[in-house]
Amino acid sequence: MIPHWVALLATLAATASGALVSTGTSVKLNDIYYFISPFSQGQAYDPSDSRKYSGAIEFTPVTVVAQPLPETSLDNLFEDWISRDDVWQQGFLETIFLSGLSKPNSSTERNYLGSTRSIILPLQSTSALSGPYFLQTSTGNLHSAYRLYEDFAGAFTQSLLQRPDEGFQTLSAQVPGSASVTIGVPSRLYYTPSKSKPLAGIRIGVKDIFALTGVKRSNGNRAWYGLYPPANITGTAVQNLIDSGAIIVGIQKLSQFANGETATADWVDYHSPFNPRGGGYQDTSSSSAGAGSSVASYDWLDLALGSDTGGSIRGPAGVQGLFGNRPTHGLLSLDNVMPMSPKLDTAGFLARDPLV
Repeated sequence: MIPHWVALLATLAATASGALVSTGTSVKLNDIYYFISPFSQGQAYDPSDSRKYSGAIEFTPVTVVAQPLPETSLDNLFEDWISRDDVWQQGFLETIFLSGLSKPNSSTERNYLGSTRSIILPLQSTSALSGPYFLQTSTGNLHSAYRLYEDFAGAFTQSLLQRPDEGFQTLSAQVPGSASVTIGVPSRLYYTPSKSKPLAGIRIGVKDIFALTGVKRSNGNRAWYGLYPPANITGTAVQNLIDSGAIIVGIQKLSQFANGETATADWVDYHSPFNPRGGGYQDTSSSSAGAGSSVASYDWLDLALGSDTGGSIRGPAGVQGLFGNRPTHGLLSLDNVMPMSPKLDTAGFLARDPLV
């Protein structure tokens, strides 16, 4: 006879499963913090396969090489990856899934990057791109790896994860830090710029006045954030970036309703970001303060999308040693963007390098 508590637990599990949704998992690999996306990018193997994986947790770090290559040439490939990607590391080399192996059920072992012993297995997925993944051992699913960074400059209000349906959700992860947000960035190896996707893999922060599907915005005001629901549409300016392959990693602080404010006296609802220049306590200027602070502080961020009415891009760019671009008024659509002065508002970038 089954104990009554076993039946009760089974009932509770069945009831809870309908409301329980994974928002991702945080792990640490070789002293680097990672976020495991809840969305699968394909299967490395059939879960009914007799080959099983074991470990302390359900996920194990793996490397996917999606193009057929000789095993002897992988050392050069991995050296190149290390030089241009901040997410992939040797900890992902214990298991390599390689496309195009002639014997689909075979496995071999080799040493790469001097000392790492790797087992090489055939890749069954045709949808997974080359790069680092976390393999869900029970299903064979491959989940994208995001490296986690502390927003020590206080430039962001929220970290974002793009969903497969093109909406966004909060990237639910936290690394040790002093009153700071944690931002996750995907591997650059997943993306290859092309004519249709010229911005593929470019990491961008967005000023918190632009609407993004599924995201609540504040416009720099706590009351606004509390009163209004998440956006059900992404503004054209941001959508054009996404369609071009850009990766939106988070939304960024601005002075309240994009007014000109001076740190820290005028910053009431949210603390001003920090300017990394000088002693770290110079004014960031406004209103695209988070945009300027983030690009000046973080080499893992490529661009920030801000807005300029009377200097809101040019000011933060100037005081933080950046390139700030104010395009011609009316050149970019500002639908689903909080207006400051429609006759003067325009969107533009802040960047460390004008050639990005």
